Amino acid sequence: MRRTASGFGGLDPFMQTRKTDVVVIGGGVAGLAAAGELRRRGYRVQLLEARDRLGGRIWTERRAGWPEPVEKGAQFVHAGNDALWDVLRRHRIRVQRVPERHWRKEGKSLVPVADMRTRVAAVTERIEPRRMRRWSFAGFLRRAGQDVDPVDRELAVGFVEGFEAAPCEEMSAAAVAGETLDDNEQFIVPGGYDQLVAALVKELAALAVNVQLRVPCRRVTWRAGRVQVETADTAWEARAAVVAVPVGVLRRRGGLAFSPVLRARERALAAIGPGQVVRLSVRLDGRRVRRLVPAALGGRPRFGFIHSLEDGVPVWWSLTDAPVVTGWVGGPGASALTRRTPAEIRRAALATLARLWGVTVGELRAAVQDVVTHNWTEDPYSRGAYSFVRAGHDGAGAQLAEPVRDTLFFAGEATAEGEAIGTVHGALASGLRAAGEVARR
Repeated sequence: MRRTASGFGGLDPFMQTRKTDVVVIGGGVAGLAAAGELRRRGYRVQLLEARDRLGGRIWTERRAGWPEPVEKGAQFVHAGNDALWDVLRRHRIRVQRVPERHWRKEGKSLVPVADMRTRVAAVTERIEPRRMRRWSFAGFLRRAGQDVDPVDRELAVGFVEGFEAAPCEEMSAAAVAGETLDDNEQFIVPGGYDQLVAALVKELAALAVNVQLRVPCRRVTWRAGRVQVETADTAWEARAAVVAVPVGVLRRRGGLAFSPVLRARERALAAIGPGQVVRLSVRLDGRRVRRLVPAALGGRPRFGFIHSLEDGVPVWWSLTDAPVVTGWVGGPGASALTRRTPAEIRRAALATLARLWGVTVGELRAAVQDVVTHNWTEDPYSRGAYSFVRAGHDGAGAQLAEPVRDTLFFAGEATAEGEAIGTVHGALASGLRAAGEVARR
């Protein structure tokens, strides 16, 4: 460590300067995977994370009185992704298949949607990606979906705005067509998704990777073969940097700056939207929950998913026998909620759930024991949830992932392509990919 001027201009002469081989910016799944793989390949690695925890948009809390861990961020594990499943198996992390039971509001009743994936796919399979590559999903529905069954249309819109977390007017129709809805099984980690984070961190510790928390990075100054990453009081000099930071942070004015400016990267960032998500977990009195959950849903938790176009919180699910339900708002609905306080969001959520279950708000409130919310749009270290591709910009993820002069490398779910964008397995694979690119330079 030294306190001196660096070979880069403009550095505070009293700033500490340290050296390593590769700096990894961001301690989410992508950054953790990149750091571990780089160290296994023999590089000295410094990982810098702005938060006071690792995991990024995987955020699991264990709260007193709750019968299961509370997931505030990512929850689902998707089938058929070797790198992620390899970590889960290697560390003996148990998963549980998600019950594929779906319900929708029809009048005052909840009716089953036995073939949810098939019905959404019936709409999305009409999209012709090459011919409609510049169309938004809303544009596709207007121009080529006039004869779509109204219920199928409602479910497809709910899928895009809810689970893609994107406005239909902005979401690429071609990107929606790339989703493999028909065979994409989902799983959860009953013991908490942070077990994956803990497994990756354990591997970093065994590899003696240096990790620092509460260290926001301010500026990346670079030239071919050399990079300097500035924090509040330290400049890290290295041969390369892996940037594993959410799109919302990279897009934010006053956030992480690059010198020289990365114009091509800015264009790619403009083509990728940070999805908007507000998420709630509601713990109910186990003695009362059976009187609240409608008989149509079995009169108990683990009813699967409820989909509606209700204002407030339109999607709810319960995937275990615990008296806990999750509320989910994505896309335009989440954007509208950003102007509300957490207390207002909770009130809106309970009002929606009461309507869906056909009970009074008072009856529901009497059974509520705790509510946990997180607004990912307002989170300062994510500025949004997972990413989506804007209309007319297919391939933007690959453009964002392109290395810069074999010096700057990019990872994160936004750099994934196809169905992997916006997923944990996409983030993990991107970190491994970026590490491989560093090694091949």
